[in-house]
Amino acid sequence: MTTFVNPDVSAPEGTPMVTGMCKTYSFHVKRLLAECAVSEEIVKLKKEKETFDKRKEIETALKTLKNNFEKEKNTKEGAGSMEEQILKDGGEEGDIFHPIKLLNKIEFLADMVLGPMNNALISPATRKKLKKDYDIAMMDAKFTLGYVQPNAAKWHTKRRHEMMNKYKEEIRDLHKQSDHLVTLITVLVISLGQIAVAKYVAGKYGFSIDMTLASTVGAFFCFGFQSLNHILMHSTMNYWVKMPLALLASSCSPLPWFSYYIAGGHARHHMNAGSETDIDREALFWIWEKVPIRQLDTPLGAVLWLSAAALFLPLAYMYSMFTCAYYNWKQNKVEMAHFVTESTLTCVVFWYCGGGWSSSLYLVFSGAFSMGFLGHPYLGFWLLQHLCVYDPASPTSAQPTVSYYGDTLWNYLNYNILLHVEHHDFSKIPWHKVHTLRKIAPEYYTDLKYSTSITELMSFWIFSKGKKMDFCCEHVFGQDYVRHV
Repeated sequence: MTTFVNPDVSAPEGTPMVTGMCKTYSFHVKRLLAECAVSEEIVKLKKEKETFDKRKEIETALKTLKNNFEKEKNTKEGAGSMEEQILKDGGEEGDIFHPIKLLNKIEFLADMVLGPMNNALISPATRKKLKKDYDIAMMDAKFTLGYVQPNAAKWHTKRRHEMMNKYKEEIRDLHKQSDHLVTLITVLVISLGQIAVAKYVAGKYGFSIDMTLASTVGAFFCFGFQSLNHILMHSTMNYWVKMPLALLASSCSPLPWFSYYIAGGHARHHMNAGSETDIDREALFWIWEKVPIRQLDTPLGAVLWLSAAALFLPLAYMYSMFTCAYYNWKQNKVEMAHFVTESTLTCVVFWYCGGGWSSSLYLVFSGAFSMGFLGHPYLGFWLLQHLCVYDPASPTSAQPTVSYYGDTLWNYLNYNILLHVEHHDFSKIPWHKVHTLRKIAPEYYTDLKYSTSITELMSFWIFSKGKKMDFCCEHVFGQDYVRHV
């Protein structure tokens, strides 16, 4: 039976230590010494990256790393489970988990070599092939041996790999379909629609009509700006076409979706969802994990908290951006450039729409309602996408992403982004075709947990106390927090 424990657990007294880069990683699994040796050799090769005659040695080292995992997998088939083998060798039950750190370290070192080093030493075609071979071997070994600590990204990668093995041609056909024209038209229509309402309708019929418009058509437009920036980030559309479209969509909203999605942060979320390098939780999703003020941990307080967060999120994002730039402007210069550009254009749009209180309030509250202000139904998207669902008796079977299979019209009004399991399985499938994936590979979705009621989901969040959600099952997979959602 596969079990996961806190990776900070210390090794039993007398456990041998490996020198070099792996000296802090204790384990009893002798077969893994080969991987550690390869890791140290890779580090040595990295220091000599100016020497082109090391190219073959680097390729050999990476292939050896892949082959070692394959041998490890074959060994397991004849020798019982990894845990049984360790106990047979005289180790203790807890030793099974120390290779987790070692394997993660090896993966990190290999990625370093596959990254900047190969830009100079290995041709792009060779690099791409090595990376693909390495990824497949690493994933097969980890999940077959069952000793790696999971996260949401690995959960989806395993599913993606299995589905591609069974439905390769059907899924490739989906990727070949284009959403470029429908996306372009949608961006232009809702951008012009939002500007028209703000300029020619807001302020003409009183505050109550403005708020009604903001909570209906305005919220729909603003949620569309967020979704379309998300869609354009994943799109195969020409860069010089999709960048202006994303910037236009974001500038019609007070929320900084252009810098949030296009500057690279969302791509890192897909690659590292639920891991320490996934910044989405710290950047945004901490808002919905719990009400941070204990005195407000009531239904009314929950609504007040999410409303305040939705209203002041642009200011919070601005503060976060400038704080990051102050401490390390070089590392954050791309995000800052995107943020300054879209902020400037947003100010131009606000000015063009009249620059007065009525049009500005309409635009600001449209953005707030699209984030769940006063319990708006669009809150469901933010609560649902990486809600953690699992059986308390088996936390390792946790599901870190959830889809909505309720009303089809509501899915289309959300640009199908509520089909979030499908989206993380294959993020490049056009948004208007992503629902087809469940028809192609039904066995991968039938047994998953899903939501059919946004109202029920929101009610649970508002009326529950304490920790309300576990983003991407981070704590469940890490055994820090156990709760049935």
